[in-house]
Amino acid sequence: MSDGLLDNPKVPLAVFVLALLLAWVCYQPALTGNFQLDDRSNLEDLQQVSDLDSGLSFVLAGDAGPLGRPIALLTFAAQADSWSQGAGDFIRVNIVIHLFNAILLAFCVFRLSLFLAFERSRAYWNAALVAGLWVLLPLLASASLLVVQRMTTLSATFALLGLGAYLLARERLDSRPMQALTWMSVSLVAGTLLSMLCKESGLLLPVYVLTLELTVLARPVKLSKQFWRGWQLAFLGLPLAVIVVYLVTILPYSESLLLRRGFSGSERLLTEALVLWSYVFKGVLGLPGNLGIFQDAPVVARSLLEPRALIAVLAWLLLLVGAVVWRRRWPLAALAVLWFLAGHLIESTTVALELYFEHRNYLPAIGPLLALCSFVLAQKPAARRAGMAALGLLLLVNASFLYTFASLWGEPSMAARYWALRYPDSVRAVTTLASYQMAEESALRGAQTLSDYVDGHPQHAYLRIQQLNILCRIAGSADHDALVQELHRSLPDAGFTYTAGTMLSELFDASVATDCRSVSPETVKWLATSLRSNALYKGDAQYNQFHYKLLAGIDRYLGDSDAALAHLRTAIDYQPSSELNFMMVTGLVDLGQFAAAREFMDDARAAAPRNPLRAARWNRNLDELSGYVDEVEKYAQ
Repeated sequence: MSDGLLDNPKVPLAVFVLALLLAWVCYQPALTGNFQLDDRSNLEDLQQVSDLDSGLSFVLAGDAGPLGRPIALLTFAAQADSWSQGAGDFIRVNIVIHLFNAILLAFCVFRLSLFLAFERSRAYWNAALVAGLWVLLPLLASASLLVVQRMTTLSATFALLGLGAYLLARERLDSRPMQALTWMSVSLVAGTLLSMLCKESGLLLPVYVLTLELTVLARPVKLSKQFWRGWQLAFLGLPLAVIVVYLVTILPYSESLLLRRGFSGSERLLTEALVLWSYVFKGVLGLPGNLGIFQDAPVVARSLLEPRALIAVLAWLLLLVGAVVWRRRWPLAALAVLWFLAGHLIESTTVALELYFEHRNYLPAIGPLLALCSFVLAQKPAARRAGMAALGLLLLVNASFLYTFASLWGEPSMAARYWALRYPDSVRAVTTLASYQMAEESALRGAQTLSDYVDGHPQHAYLRIQQLNILCRIAGSADHDALVQELHRSLPDAGFTYTAGTMLSELFDASVATDCRSVSPETVKWLATSLRSNALYKGDAQYNQFHYKLLAGIDRYLGDSDAALAHLRTAIDYQPSSELNFMMVTGLVDLGQFAAAREFMDDARAAAPRNPLRAARWNRNLDELSGYVDEVEKYAQ
């Protein structure tokens, strides 16, 4: 590539547009994909959205995070009509968001490149290469293809908007310092808040900006050193301090959390050091077969003395210390390390989340890409041209891998079989395979897959609940007593999953809807009690809420209203919810206890959530229940 071509701004623009079009084409095969993992549990209430009122209820009902993530839910509510048609329309919107984020990223990189003293022509190239490589990075595919992870990508949208506005304002820091500081502050606060209302990791925006200020951005000359440090402390240092304090205060894990997750906070840190290196390797060479949401669970590192954990931790510590100490000498290398680690500060440290998810790299991947492309463009002409050619080749390789991965995602039945074969120890992969076998082959084939898996993985004995459910529906007259007894013996030692509760609820439905010889509602109660005796379940408030709600539903079906109400009160003591309020009020009304129903609602109002959005919906639901009580009482008189 000649220097004349390199200096033509139309060329990098054309390259970037080509990368966007290539990304759009590469993602198209995934439009025939299906809902996966937490998509349905988070979004299934979309089927109830039919007007503005029900849409508002859906938006305010979010419980995926402490803030409810209402902005992300609002975009889902706008697509409620597409719910019954499958995941395609949702994935399409996710892809559009991803492409828009790439445009925002290109803008941010361009402005940042000017701070790096790049000529405008090289700044254009830097923006095109960084954003082009990022939009085609296979490691990030699940962030767009897993429907519910729109929460991640939309959070990134507002973070990038905030970052772009910050960089624009900062350009005036030497000419109009106070005006610039004002808009920098507004950009950070607004971008962070809006990003957090999509996903709580939006709190990291000030930390990302801090990594830029520590590495590639020069200190303003028109502001005193003391004043500038004070502003940085307030708007960049304080959010970081809040995050660090929170991460420290959630340690040590409670006994129930420790049992449920199977690792302590320190063990999670050791394991995440290994997981982060896995992300790095997959980012460099994202082979489609190694990517995706169905992975074997990472082996937990129990001690720093384990060689693999020791090497991983020491490597990160050396990089971190080196990045901080030599951040001004080698700013691009420091930025790559600090940005990547900053992006994983919440989800890959002490918060007791699952150990591995590739969508966590959505924004963290930007730092290394920015450093790589900036380094190449800073070289002498011959080396620069060779480096740009290599980056162009990498872009095409990424596109090829991305297309292959999206094509696999778009064939969910074939993908289920592939992932189960590729990761035979993954419970998610095997249960997904079983669901497709039941739909496409026979229910008995799916039940056998679950049984075979549990034989080799007894910690997942709860899957036999689903096996029993299937057998009740297809062979209810057969004798399944042996399986019931096996479940009763194994559930107290089974691993933890909230899905076990859902399976018990489905088994209760089967016992009512079918004439299953071996399973009655009382049998379901017996098995539920056996599962709750498991130490992993007994100490979890959310599961206990579900357990007693299930018992309440069973006793109500059996006609024991007093026992049902007692179970509901216990469930509410563990974790109140609008659903439980509804069940309690309707149960009291069915017994003609109108005064007790009103007294309960008064108490429920006093226990409204602290989150103002959730509190508004909570009180609104109670208002509707109050109207229901008045209406029924009027007709009862």
